[in-house]
Amino acid sequence: MTQIPRLLTEPDPAAMRKRMVFWVAVLVILMSSLLVEWYMERDVITGNQGAFPAALGSEAPAAPTQVSRQSYRPEVLVHGLAIVPTDSGVRALNLRTGKEYWRYERRDAGADMPSAEASASTVVAWFDDGKLVGIDLRTGNVRWRTEFSRGGDVFQRIHMGAGEVVAHTPGDVAAFSERSGKKLWTLRLPRSCKYPWAVHDLPDHLTAVDLGCESSDDQSGVAIGVDNRTGAELWKRADRQELYKTDNHTLVTVSPITTSERRERARVQVLDVDRKGARLRAEFSSDSWAPDDAGDGIIISGGNPESPGSAGASVLTGYDTQVGKRAWERRARAGNLFGFAKFADGRVYVVQNSTISEGDESRVLHADLLVLDAHSGDLLHRLRLPDMTVPRGFIGTGLTVRDASDGVIRLGWPEALHDELFVT
Repeated sequence: MTQIPRLLTEPDPAAMRKRMVFWVAVLVILMSSLLVEWYMERDVITGNQGAFPAALGSEAPAAPTQVSRQSYRPEVLVHGLAIVPTDSGVRALNLRTGKEYWRYERRDAGADMPSAEASASTVVAWFDDGKLVGIDLRTGNVRWRTEFSRGGDVFQRIHMGAGEVVAHTPGDVAAFSERSGKKLWTLRLPRSCKYPWAVHDLPDHLTAVDLGCESSDDQSGVAIGVDNRTGAELWKRADRQELYKTDNHTLVTVSPITTSERRERARVQVLDVDRKGARLRAEFSSDSWAPDDAGDGIIISGGNPESPGSAGASVLTGYDTQVGKRAWERRARAGNLFGFAKFADGRVYVVQNSTISEGDESRVLHADLLVLDAHSGDLLHRLRLPDMTVPRGFIGTGLTVRDASDGVIRLGWPEALHDELFVT
């Protein structure tokens, strides 16, 4: 076959094919590396696995009987789920089966075990690099992402209520829409007030932000009333300890120190609160004021009058904030101390722990879960808990009530990452 001569200016088809193959290969390699990088950095969103689990109950159990030990420690129980942070995200576990219902995790740089909070419809995870992620409780799908800088290892909180997510950092408090993640308002804090204590939602678009402040006394604070539509400051008042909300118009706190004596009796103030301010309704004194929880016009205080500096509570007291006076008092059984109490559905849940001796490596805790009427202090139910070996190195009172809602009471060791008990 005779080969037709090729002119010098005529393209060489074979060379063109080689160049095209080369550039296609380069493009494939580049696209593959970008795809791998995208895959490695994309969020892990499993979505819901099966039907949304029903809650174990419509309220905290009035007469619990069953105790189960759990190896995980949730941030919150909501509906039929336990919300548990992971090393790079958060997952929801079915309370009945312990199986994962959904999981969200980040793969990009900066992901770390987040703070987490939940409402009846949304879970919010707040990471150390400032990213907030709103996740649909039922489906596990991401609703929104936004950013709000965090302050490193300094204590911070997330509060959810009134359709808002309120995030605290030293120097700032910001609110975001629970539904969309849109920033709604930012509150600049007094320079000396860097430590968030509490946030309370009240009627008429009022939110009370309570802050710890630096002062000559280590128990000093300020409460700020905020319009939760705009962030405008409505009022401000000094206090000494964290505010507790007992109903939609009542907050309870301790008045600022008025003498140089640091061990003076606490002057507890009951405040009427609205958009115009926080006005004193009643006041009473207490030698061992140590509030645990509040609700339905009652505030619960656990203290040890015989030893005010001790960590344990030998007396649990209920105060009626409508009239500003003690309603009832319950003393722990001899040789026992109360753990931290929790208020729920007109009842008080508290663990009565046997005294834990120090230095004994084979220590065993004997404890009872008590259910009390919040308004009278009467014992409604008692459940003997399984004997538990005290964690090595643990120093404290014993088991405490962490949560009580949706048919479950959650018990755990304070400040310790050990197994928890779920009581139903």
